[in-house]
Amino acid sequence: MAQTSALPAPIESEAPAAAVTTTTTLSVPTPGGLDLGPKKVDSRDALIGVAVLVVLAIVFFVIKNAYANWRVRERVAPSRANASGWFLFLGLLMVSAMAVLAVINSGQFLVPLYLAPLGGVALLSLIAWLMTFSAKR
Repeated sequence: MAQTSALPAPIESEAPAAAVTTTTTLSVPTPGGLDLGPKKVDSRDALIGVAVLVVLAIVFFVIKNAYANWRVRERVAPSRANASGWFLFLGLLMVSAMAVLAVINSGQFLVPLYLAPLGGVALLSLIAWLMTFSAKR
């Protein structure tokens, strides 16, 4: 049983491969040469980042309460000690949010669009914390 093919037979030539040039109208770019921008964050990494931030927020809340109670024992007005604790909590949370975003995808999140607001809030809250740190009754 003989099969016939409509394809032409392969041509074997002695010419070097560099001398043979072919032009095609449709070409598929190679994955190594194609830059699609920063890698997108998948849902697993985002979920891990949110879980880390929630755990850190709980830890920072406990630290905030312990700090406010310590400041009250140091003869600072309770309202001022509580405000100082909240400023410390917010500053620590913003710094940890920047760190978690940098770990999740540094190429996408280490840009001024994300760092400027988070860094600004962190800087303002830590400055406010330092201003209320030295307050006495």
